[in-house]
Amino acid sequence: MLFQKIQSALFSLFIIPFVIPLVLPDAFELSYWQSVLVYALFAVPVVFLYGTTMSLLSEYLSKKTPFRSKRMTSLFYHLIGGWLFVVPYGLLFDPSIFEMGVLNFASVIGLVSATLFFAVDRLLQRILSATL
Repeated sequence: MLFQKIQSALFSLFIIPFVIPLVLPDAFELSYWQSVLVYALFAVPVVFLYGTTMSLLSEYLSKKTPFRSKRMTSLFYHLIGGWLFVVPYGLLFDPSIFEMGVLNFASVIGLVSATLFFAVDRLLQRILSATL
């Protein structure tokens, strides 16, 4: 399972930096390609450390829940983990982000990244299960 999560993180890193500037086009007031480079620079450690950990945790928690749809439960936990990205971002980089409300720069980036990570992970899981 860990190997699949690392593969999902790697594939997500090729998608996330290109999608986030489309969702938040004026975040850095840079051109699209400059924004892609900035997001790619910061996405590598965040996706591998935080994203993989949160994905493993969400899969574990979804298997332990009594709900029928484990996939939707996992998506919900992925989104909660993505939204909670604002906490380490605020503590490490910009404490003033907490004054901006529930949906701010960091939480939107976390939600978009978590959704993409979940989609890539499910697609990879489907491909790997079809080949076995």
